[in-house]
Amino acid sequence: MRNGRRKTWARALLIAGAGSVAPCPGAFAQSLDELLDQYRKATGAATAAEEDVKVSVSDLGTIELHVADVPLTAVLQALAQGSRRNIIASPGVTGTVTASLYDVDFEEALTAVLRQNGAGFRVEGNFIYVHTADELARMMLAPPEGRLFHLNYITPADAQNVITPLLSDVGKAAISPPVATGLSGNAEDGGSNANAGTDYIYVFDRPDRLEAVAAALAQVDVRPMQVLIEATILRASLTNDNALGIDFNIVGGVDLELLGSVSQGVQNITLGQLPVERFELFNSNVGTDFRGNVPPGGMTVGVIKDHVAVFLRALEDVTDTAVIANPKMLVLNKQKGQFIVGRRDGYLTTTFTDSVATQTIEFLETGTRLIFRPFIGDDGFVRVELHPEDSTGGVNSQGLPFEQTTEVTSNVLVRDGHTILIGGLFRELNTDKRSQVPGIGNVPGLGDLFKSRQDSLVREEVILLMTVHVVKDHAAYARASDRQAEDIEGLRVGLRQGMMWIGRERLAQDHYRRALEHYARGDNEKALWWVNLALHNYSRLAPAMQLKEQILGEHAWDEDNVSTRSFIWRLLQEESGANEPYFGRPAPPFPSPELKGAEGIEPAPPENAAPETPEEESS
Repeated sequence: MRNGRRKTWARALLIAGAGSVAPCPGAFAQSLDELLDQYRKATGAATAAEEDVKVSVSDLGTIELHVADVPLTAVLQALAQGSRRNIIASPGVTGTVTASLYDVDFEEALTAVLRQNGAGFRVEGNFIYVHTADELARMMLAPPEGRLFHLNYITPADAQNVITPLLSDVGKAAISPPVATGLSGNAEDGGSNANAGTDYIYVFDRPDRLEAVAAALAQVDVRPMQVLIEATILRASLTNDNALGIDFNIVGGVDLELLGSVSQGVQNITLGQLPVERFELFNSNVGTDFRGNVPPGGMTVGVIKDHVAVFLRALEDVTDTAVIANPKMLVLNKQKGQFIVGRRDGYLTTTFTDSVATQTIEFLETGTRLIFRPFIGDDGFVRVELHPEDSTGGVNSQGLPFEQTTEVTSNVLVRDGHTILIGGLFRELNTDKRSQVPGIGNVPGLGDLFKSRQDSLVREEVILLMTVHVVKDHAAYARASDRQAEDIEGLRVGLRQGMMWIGRERLAQDHYRRALEHYARGDNEKALWWVNLALHNYSRLAPAMQLKEQILGEHAWDEDNVSTRSFIWRLLQEESGANEPYFGRPAPPFPSPELKGAEGIEPAPPENAAPETPEEESS
């Protein structure tokens, strides 16, 4: 009985492939003891352990098993021999079994001994395959498949970075090519054969991983929020100039008349030439020339009497300037927004090398500019990188640019819907300029006659405000935009209606409105009259042309005497088999009179003429 058991056990080992004995023809000729010896050497199993496998099968098919620290492969072989089942274990199945089982069926016994060693089995036909738990998990996975995910808001590269950690060892992903960025107005950038559809990412993986990828993309590929930013730039400047100058001329020995002096409205005086006969006599002249230091304008007081001429000029010049720039722009989250209203002045630059001078044209941009980039947070705050600017400037007569600018570059945090002060500047410049006669000009009271004075005060104040609003209700924003568009249209209409009524276009508009009134009352005759008057004054008034076509029931057309203009139209008509007229023109064949005789068209006979006889007709 013991020899028979060993014989069955050895046969089971050969079938399962657990041993290292090659199934060559010479091996079957060996004795069972030699086979067992080879098995012991290959597996290291002890004879005592082999003999400790006790398996019995009852008539009802239940199994009784008693083992203690026996190799798992030996237990599997004993179960296969006892129940006459075909059990094949993978090379990765190892371990030992210690168990006592009573009256259990085959599957319960097999499950019990395998569970101790982290293994399991699967049945295919008449064979039972034993594998480790990892091997079974890989076998039970569904085969990989592909799925295409369309992306609406994130780039394919960003989506690939998100899903890469979710892919299995067999997972792969392919993305659509990147799209062109930026806006360049040149003939070389026409788009070529670039991707014009939506961005996508194609993922090849097992179904459970594809579901995880879909869930992740649904969370990140969401519509971005938009920010409406309004910047207010206030620049106020006050310039106050005060100037006072006194001129006087006092002549001695002669008077002003004798000198031939000339005065324009007693506001100035020009002394003439001293007569030659007065050279030998005593003559004198004392005068100042400070009135020219006062800018033109203001008040001038002049007194001329005999030997004395005095002129006083005073001016106070006040310039109060306030510039308010209020740019606003809607932009996506984390995207750059740029707004500029102003002018570009070109200037020439020259670059010299060893022997070549290269000239290029550069531009100076001045006006109101707003550059920003918002970052929307979940806590109701918005971080904004911004650069508001308001500048004036140009190019001087030497071709050099100059610019006066007010600008701020900052990175601020603003609560949604709030206005903050992001910058301010106050500057005051006082200038006191004096021109005087040395010494006497410093004498109180009297010194005012011998000097001129000019005071200048320049005060500047700059304030920059910013309001941030995250657009949440797009419907409300659309309604506000529609109202703004209506206001702009009303402004346009008001400007047009403010033009002189005798203009041709204004007359055409008035005639067209009268035509519409008559057409609404059903008086087509008067409506046609007024619409013809409208087109007479302004033949390109498209609504009037459409009304006339509607009244007459036909299209207005005029032959352009050009065959190439309708070439594509005719080609499409021939390809489709249609025969529609071009822009509603009459389509051929056109009706024509009947041709008779050698002259072409014969005149019709009189109504009272007798019919011709056959002989006359033949002659």
